[in-house]
Amino acid sequence: MRFLRRNTIGVYAVYAAAIVSGLLVTPIVIHSIGKSAFGVWSFIGSVTIYLSILDFGVGPSIVRFAAEARGRGADRDLNEVASTGLVMYALIGAVTLPVGVALAFVIPAAVGAPHNLVWDARITTLLVVVALATRFPLGLFNNLLVAQQRWDLQNLANFVSTAFYAALVAILMPRYGGLVLLGLLTLGTTLLRLVLPLFWLRRELPALRIARSLVTRRRLRELAAFSSSNFLVHVAQKIVFSTDVVVVGIVLGSAASGVYSVPAKLFALVFGIGTAVTSLMFPAFAELEGAGASERQRRLLLVGLRVGTALMLLLALPLLLIPDLLIRAWIGGGFHGSYSVMAILAAVLLVHQPIYVLTQFLIARARQRQVAVVSIVVTLANLAVSFVLAWAWGLPGVAVSTLVTDAAMLAWLVPRIAAPAATTSSAVLLRALWRPVLPAAVAALAVLVLLARAWRPQTLLAFVPFGAVWTLVAVALIWRFGLAATERELFRRELWRGRVDASPVEL
Repeated sequence: MRFLRRNTIGVYAVYAAAIVSGLLVTPIVIHSIGKSAFGVWSFIGSVTIYLSILDFGVGPSIVRFAAEARGRGADRDLNEVASTGLVMYALIGAVTLPVGVALAFVIPAAVGAPHNLVWDARITTLLVVVALATRFPLGLFNNLLVAQQRWDLQNLANFVSTAFYAALVAILMPRYGGLVLLGLLTLGTTLLRLVLPLFWLRRELPALRIARSLVTRRRLRELAAFSSSNFLVHVAQKIVFSTDVVVVGIVLGSAASGVYSVPAKLFALVFGIGTAVTSLMFPAFAELEGAGASERQRRLLLVGLRVGTALMLLLALPLLLIPDLLIRAWIGGGFHGSYSVMAILAAVLLVHQPIYVLTQFLIARARQRQVAVVSIVVTLANLAVSFVLAWAWGLPGVAVSTLVTDAAMLAWLVPRIAAPAATTSSAVLLRALWRPVLPAAVAALAVLVLLARAWRPQTLLAFVPFGAVWTLVAVALIWRFGLAATERELFRRELWRGRVDASPVEL
């Protein structure tokens, strides 16, 4: 993997910037435009974000085929992927704009916007949709850089645009206010985020050429077929992780939905942080596929499974073992019903992390259709079981449905698809997963079970030193006993250089 240290630092810098920006920007916006306008703004964001699915899976397909072409040293193939992808994205962008015009007239009525905010809401919606539409054609070149494993450039652009947006909101909103200004700031910082990495495009891809003659029907069919499966996988994951609150609201009412949303927010945050590093592996898997380096690809998979599991244990075990302390410190009392839900969703995190890594590996190996079929079946089963268990068991039942269906997916994925694709056995993959579990469990017993109940931190500030103790103890034990000696040496050596080569992995 190229630029591992730089990519890892960058991805977490972006997360930190987004969290800090959210904490600072939200109160400024509310005080500048008022609660009614803020409600309209939040509704616009919640509705228009779904337009991102109009990508139809083209982005991951471009990353996969461009990285594979890099592995084969096939510049012409990369140029065909880029040229054909640009045509596909131009068509998607052209479809997005009229959809945005329709939304601009629907949203004010749908959200019940006050009369004086109707036209502001319409103009703001159009600005946000234009920002989303520009992500398609300009996003092509960002995907090409990701295929070169230059995540650091994308992270730099995300960090700069996030900081710039927060600064502009803090300076301009208290003075001028208004929904339209928010829309303009969103459009401007989106363009900054998309354009900034392009300054490195020619250096990273000196042979890149976009031409009409390179757009072929064969390449169009290939990208479209691959993208359709990626799209199904993406939609399935989005449904599984975003509809629990909806199911709770339909079956148990809005009050129960509010209780469930608390652990759901923590779940989403930890899931994003826990999978951020392992997402860097996708272009590396695809590049090794193109190079025909199947043994290095297999070793990288084993390292990814083990390190990904170790990271998720570090993040998810506090949610599993002390959910009551965490939730009370965050939002106070009155949310007893969310404690058991949080513990169950923490178990989901531990199950889904290897699914996430295996899915990236399988898509890179062109097994995306099999993954899509399994994902759709699991999604439909999850929805059905969620409604049944919500009615029979209440809030915990909805979380249990996600845990059960995810566990079933992992149990099917490992022996039936992943192990054959990696030309290894299920036992080898499972050993890679389980090695960090025992040292993490020992650390959790000492810190999260015994020390936490004696310490009982009452506020988020009080959790800072406690979290530091947990991190130090868990990382020390996982590092010494959860990783193989070859992996420890690998990370000592290669993280210093900023890249990881697939060295032999001790199981």
